[in-house]
Amino acid sequence: MDILDIPLIPSDQAIESSVGDETVLLNLANGTYYGLDPVGTRIWALLKEDHTPREIVPLLVAEYEVETAVIENDLRRFLTDLQTHGIVVSG
Repeated sequence: MDILDIPLIPSDQAIESSVGDETVLLNLANGTYYGLDPVGTRIWALLKEDHTPREIVPLLVAEYEVETAVIENDLRRFLTDLQTHGIVVSG
């Protein structure tokens, strides 16, 4: 199944700290730190607002004026990485 079709939510083991326009995430269960750039921080904020990955795609396309296919591929990689590190889980 495509990760863009899976509702994802922040893990209850993930805590965050913002530094300027960037965010640092920590998985309390395994001690993994994960740094987010401004785009990653925006995606994180949208996930916390209960947007599904599919809903996030057109928002990012509009905000960053990037082709849909590019956003989808980048978002797939990013969300897979967050899921692998236990930062997001299926909701």
